[in-house]
Amino acid sequence: DDDDDDDDDESDGQANDSIDNSRSSLLLKALTKSIQSALKNLSKKTTSLQRELTKAQSLEETTNRANLIVSNLYRLPSGTTSAEVEDWENDGQIVELVLNTKDYYSAQEEADALFALARKLKRGSKIVEDLMRNSLEGENILNEAMIDMGSTADDETQLDEGTLILIQERLERTSKLTGFKSPDLAETNELQKKSQGNKTNKRRSDKAQDEPNPRELTSPSGIKVLVGRNRRDNDALCFQLSKPTDIWMHSRGCPGAHVLLCVRRGGPEVKDEDLQFAADLAAFYSDARTELKAKITTAEPKHITKPRGAPMGAVSLRQEGKTLVGRPDNVAIELKEAREKSGAAWDEMGYMKSGTRAKNKKKTASVEKAKKDKNREEAKGKNKRRKRKEEQDFY
Repeated sequence: DDDDDDDDDESDGQANDSIDNSRSSLLLKALTKSIQSALKNLSKKTTSLQRELTKAQSLEETTNRANLIVSNLYRLPSGTTSAEVEDWENDGQIVELVLNTKDYYSAQEEADALFALARKLKRGSKIVEDLMRNSLEGENILNEAMIDMGSTADDETQLDEGTLILIQERLERTSKLTGFKSPDLAETNELQKKSQGNKTNKRRSDKAQDEPNPRELTSPSGIKVLVGRNRRDNDALCFQLSKPTDIWMHSRGCPGAHVLLCVRRGGPEVKDEDLQFAADLAAFYSDARTELKAKITTAEPKHITKPRGAPMGAVSLRQEGKTLVGRPDNVAIELKEAREKSGAAWDEMGYMKSGTRAKNKKKTASVEKAKKDKNREEAKGKNKRRKRKEEQDFY
């Protein structure tokens, strides 16, 4: 009988793994489709802007013609259609100046119209250049996300749903530049349920989807620490699994996992090293992972609320506790290796780049150095913006 129970448990575990991978695979496909759609729209926009920019670049030619007419008005009395004049923009070369008598009654009128057009082109050129810059930046963000998705999909048996959700959140934050729209997974979830097969597997699937499955670790004093893997886990840590005596943590100013230090009556006494252990985890499982240190917000579970209309995993605090400093590099090497295996390596801006599973990505040392220098400068800018957002409504 015991052997049969063990077999059932092993079968259940395999089924749950299959469910998780299926859900992650469906999310990967949905995100890929949304990114490709956004890239297609941005490409059309960039092409259109390039045409407008080409028109705007005729500014110099228009200004030169207007100046040439004005400097030779004394040679262009009413009724003149053309004249040979010196073009001082080209070292005084003699050129034939042909007036547009079809659209203008005099040379002065044509010059005034050309100057007005030049002013308009100058304003339009600046606007188009800004739009073009934003469009190209949006394309770069989407292409980087596609690379990250490809890295995650190298081994579909170990798809990390948490990693995919972090990519999605990053794209949502930059949606003004990219035009990215988050996929509606309602239809995807329906397909997932149908794929479970018979009624028994379907019941297991529904149960596995509803039940939270956070990471469980142990602090130096033996206190249990829970870390959310996804939005569902984060919600559960705040409103289902937490007790009044627990301590909730989250990396301040950037997306990341919710962490719960389970301080229970009759359990070990909380020490500074336990708080530091949990704070390091909160920093490691966030977009601040590659920073030397990150501020960590703490709170009592009773002060955590769910704003009306907020998405799953988003909460607000009525009252914050003590602010800690997390050091992501201090987490156990096993956690770092597990993260690398899932293809989830992060750069200084919190953007994911290829992990150990990435293939065919050879870069020279000079290119890598230039990229690191650029990321370092961008990180400084991000840190300044983060400081201005110290107090935020959602975590």
